[in-house]
Amino acid sequence: MGPFVIFLGCALLWFNEGVAIKTHRSLNEAQDAFVRLPSATDVNYDNDGKLVHVSHRVSVDSPATDPDFGLSRESVSLQRNVETYQWVEHHSTKERKLQNGETEVKDIYTYTKEWRSGGMANSNSFKHPEGHYNENAAASYSSQHFSAGGVRLGTFALGSALLSQLTHSSPVPLDRVSVPSGGEISGGHIYFQGSGNRGGGGDDRRRSNYQNRDARRRTSDDYDNSAQDHGRADIEKKIMSIDGEDKIMYVVKRTGETFSSMRSAEESLHRSGHGRRLLSVGSPGVGDVRVSFTEVACRTVSVLAAQRGSELAPWKSSQGEGYNVGILVSGSQSPEEMLNNAQSANDIWTWVKRAVGWLLTFIGFKMMTSIISVSADITLNWIPFLGPMATSIIDLGVFIADLVLSVSLSFLVAAVAWVFYRPVLGCTMLAGALGLLYLSSKAGEQKKAAGKMGKA
Repeated sequence: MGPFVIFLGCALLWFNEGVAIKTHRSLNEAQDAFVRLPSATDVNYDNDGKLVHVSHRVSVDSPATDPDFGLSRESVSLQRNVETYQWVEHHSTKERKLQNGETEVKDIYTYTKEWRSGGMANSNSFKHPEGHYNENAAASYSSQHFSAGGVRLGTFALGSALLSQLTHSSPVPLDRVSVPSGGEISGGHIYFQGSGNRGGGGDDRRRSNYQNRDARRRTSDDYDNSAQDHGRADIEKKIMSIDGEDKIMYVVKRTGETFSSMRSAEESLHRSGHGRRLLSVGSPGVGDVRVSFTEVACRTVSVLAAQRGSELAPWKSSQGEGYNVGILVSGSQSPEEMLNNAQSANDIWTWVKRAVGWLLTFIGFKMMTSIISVSADITLNWIPFLGPMATSIIDLGVFIADLVLSVSLSFLVAAVAWVFYRPVLGCTMLAGALGLLYLSSKAGEQKKAAGKMGKA
């Protein structure tokens, strides 16, 4: 396994250097090729095929619409986010070394109730499903993405590669949402009560109520709970502890429904059947669902791309497929600023991938040399005082060897890659990597020689 991990690290290092150099070159080409457009509302076909720069506000031909909730927004896209309150299984392991040198691994399973997207998890697959059942989910809504029709930058249509860079999302207010039956708006979410929890039923709901019994008992006598305070005999005002804060809530006595406003409680009195309950109050029950929305709003952006008729698409550089220039950023930015930022991002990602490549080679060498540490631990650790000290010294030596080997190999691979792409700088790096390996081998020879002289 160790050699395979080392191979992966070397492959990443080689691939990374090639990508970094070609990306740098393509951005340098763009620096000398772009044309500034005075406006995005007029198309000059003389610029067809050229790299152009323009700043303008994004617009759409038709809005993004969610038909289930009657929500329509003049936005690039609309995202419906659906979460279900459910039991979640967490798995961890705990290792313990035995006296015979072996390692005992113990599996630990813990369970918590959390809001999770992606639907209800199958609790039958849990290691310990008893007492952690996921059932009775509320409305069968799922997370969905809705796109607007005809996204434009002035007169220009934006190609798919540029549209994919419009990712800055923001929450959508729910003042214009048509709430389906059974839903209740609270804050930035629409809540639906699980079928097993309607009317306060369900073992899981009852357990939550028992757990919050003390919190409900904190109702203060200083607050008048009588119906005369509000002129509604069926509505009771209470002080409840929610998220560590005391808040005034209104309870419909007949149904036990709880609301954050008197108006909502009054409306519940006139509804037949099960009223809508504010599910954000207290502990939600397993199977409850909440829905929220985010959007990619229309805003001013700057684009550096090729003009192809009345469309903006990535500009082809001489570096080949995968190194085309098509940049979209928020706000008004000059082409020089956009290209400089792109070069900086390329440098950062190059070093990140170099670090990951080196780490893989280091882990590979650690896996290969781990047998030395294990053998030392088994053969020496039983000796009082001296055994653990000798084992620690051996572990330190193995660590240093792994570190030197991984750094040297990483330099060597990067240097060979640069020899292929940039011969002068690559040869310099290659000489440095070989020199490091040579110095390491000489240090080992000198240590052996000193040992032999000591014995003599």
